[in-house]
Amino acid sequence: MKTQSQDRWFIWQLSEELEAKIRYREYGPPDSPFTPLLFIHGYGGMIEHWNDNIPSFDDRYRIYAMDLIGFGQSGKPNVRYSLALFAAQIKAFMHLKKLEKVTLVGHSMGAASSIIYAHHNPDSVRALVLANPSGLYGDSMDGVAKIFFGLVGSPLIGEMLFAAFANPVGVSQSLTPTYYNQKKVDLNLINQFSRPLQDRGAIFSYLSPSKRPHDFMLDGLKPCNYKGDAWLLWGAEDTALPPHKIIPEFQELLPQAGAYIIPKAGHCIHHDAHETFNNRLAQLLQRLE
Repeated sequence: MKTQSQDRWFIWQLSEELEAKIRYREYGPPDSPFTPLLFIHGYGGMIEHWNDNIPSFDDRYRIYAMDLIGFGQSGKPNVRYSLALFAAQIKAFMHLKKLEKVTLVGHSMGAASSIIYAHHNPDSVRALVLANPSGLYGDSMDGVAKIFFGLVGSPLIGEMLFAAFANPVGVSQSLTPTYYNQKKVDLNLINQFSRPLQDRGAIFSYLSPSKRPHDFMLDGLKPCNYKGDAWLLWGAEDTALPPHKIIPEFQELLPQAGAYIIPKAGHCIHHDAHETFNNRLAQLLQRLE
């Protein structure tokens, strides 16, 4: 089936005083007999980061993808961003589309948000497919990184760093370490990640993990209420979240989770090694049918 790619929007009412416009897309046959898939991007990402993945599945599955609040083309209000907020967005979307159950496919921060959602709404999740999830760091965050987080918490230094980062050169320098296949970090990808940084309010969402890192961690979740199917897909060359250190942390949180390490892939595994990722995802989805 030809991939539908038109943007759709809904207004998410966060409170009586605050609302945000959320971008999403729908793909695949509405009458598919299989559990729908909901793709959730990672930090700084957007729907388009799944462009090499969704077309491999939209002939068989009903698929949804959305820009998290504060990222992509979704609204960027001055709110307290957190994994819990993103999980609430997933819940709002489930209600909007009247979805009783989905398989969540999340990357990095989106995967961590999916775990939070599944923890609080286990009956509405058929499976979790977690691509290089963030939120548990073991001892991989060194002293320098912790100091950096503290510095960025300072408004002045944080805004200076944002100004240095929020341009194509800064984006390129940030994306390069997350890829093993450097050819993937092309002008198209850099532009995709650069554009949302120019939006009004972007500074609030993009600096939130550094200003309030505990709002983006999963440490307090053990034990997780979700006991269903779960898989970890990890890029072997992820230097920020090395699999040998981080996978055991996640398997303490989700003891039932299987783990697959994909060679020649970095943190952005689904795009870096999209063919291998898609093949593995197809195998996992077949198990659920």
